[in-house]
Amino acid sequence: MSNNKIKIAIAGIGTVGKGLLDLLLKYKNNETNLEISAIASRRKFKVESRKFKNTLIFADAKELIDFDDYDILVELIGGDEGVSKNIVFDALKKKKNVVTANKALVSKYWRELHSLMKKNESILKYEAAVAGGIPIIKVIDEFLVSNRIKKIYGILNGTSNFILSNMLAYDKNFKKILNDAQKLGYAESDPSFDVDGTDTAHKLSILSSLAFNYNNKTENIKNEGIQNVELQDLKIADSLGYKVKLLGLTEIEKKKVKNFVYPCLLSKDSFIAKVDGVYNAIVVESDFCKKSCFIGEGAGAHPTATSVLSDIIRLSDKRINQKKSSVFVKHKEISLESRFGSYYLRFTTDDRSGVISGIANQFKKYNISMKSMLQKESRTKSDRYATIVITTHSCFEKNMMQALDKINRLNFIRNKTVYLRIEDFK
Repeated sequence: MSNNKIKIAIAGIGTVGKGLLDLLLKYKNNETNLEISAIASRRKFKVESRKFKNTLIFADAKELIDFDDYDILVELIGGDEGVSKNIVFDALKKKKNVVTANKALVSKYWRELHSLMKKNESILKYEAAVAGGIPIIKVIDEFLVSNRIKKIYGILNGTSNFILSNMLAYDKNFKKILNDAQKLGYAESDPSFDVDGTDTAHKLSILSSLAFNYNNKTENIKNEGIQNVELQDLKIADSLGYKVKLLGLTEIEKKKVKNFVYPCLLSKDSFIAKVDGVYNAIVVESDFCKKSCFIGEGAGAHPTATSVLSDIIRLSDKRINQKKSSVFVKHKEISLESRFGSYYLRFTTDDRSGVISGIANQFKKYNISMKSMLQKESRTKSDRYATIVITTHSCFEKNMMQALDKINRLNFIRNKTVYLRIEDFK
């Protein structure tokens, strides 16, 4: 990098790529002159600004491997394999710096990417990979560098949050709200990664690896999605003073790390529970700052592109240096079976005597105690089934799963028991 002119090669002009071009056209800084030396995109797009008059246009991003006239590669293609991986690894080997929004790639190849950075004295920035417009990576990597982080949790997927919020708000089931989200552009045509917890797990993997300095792979994270959450449970939870959110949680306790993704009940008074729609919300608990809370748009062209441009500007500063070590600490991961917490349970049973005592007997065997119970009687004489909702005091997940396995086999149980975890965050 010389004479304050920074040459950028951009791979991928989708939603975020177009947003980045918008911001680059408006960005002005007397100290840094950003020049786009190349753009690679399979999609045709118009280059109308004079700012791009010297820009080379490639129809295939793999052509960037034989291209060297850039200081920073901006990778916005996505995916953890193929051309996106190849050009990022190639750029780091060339001693180029890289900015990416690719959470899957960063999560999967965390150790390898850090090794390349150390070996080639290059830098990878990935603020846009987690929570879009919330600068959570910078907060952890820079602002909280003097703090020991204990726990990070929150809403890391705006699509799931939109669906859960609007199911309750508009009294519609999962499929109907998902369809609405797709029409509005909040959900992809294939929304699997958003609703099954995979997207949240990718982001949580990055946050956990960064906060606790270890190589946390996504496959080590137990994740459950929202595709089976029913409207009636959202309504019942609401009547009990809770909201249901898809939560990502990572926490360290004596060099043992929890990494969980699942829908759960949160008190309506908690910070996370109050965040609805497509917004993300993250809480970082540390020893000196105690609790730091962040809210913002987790996706979209300009919020995510803002994070990308922020990383570009940081890399343009010659004073920057990479302080993170590629030597990672080995942490043991705590299994979900070891979780100690409370639960929401909904039973569908025959409407007859002996049901409650039958459930209570199994609870007693597995050291589970009830906190509250709500019983809904049959609506009509022809309706033979009853709905029983129970919340419990804290118990071990392993005990709860064993108890439910036994309960689901009882002769008065008509549908598989619905369970959601309850998290006590203030």
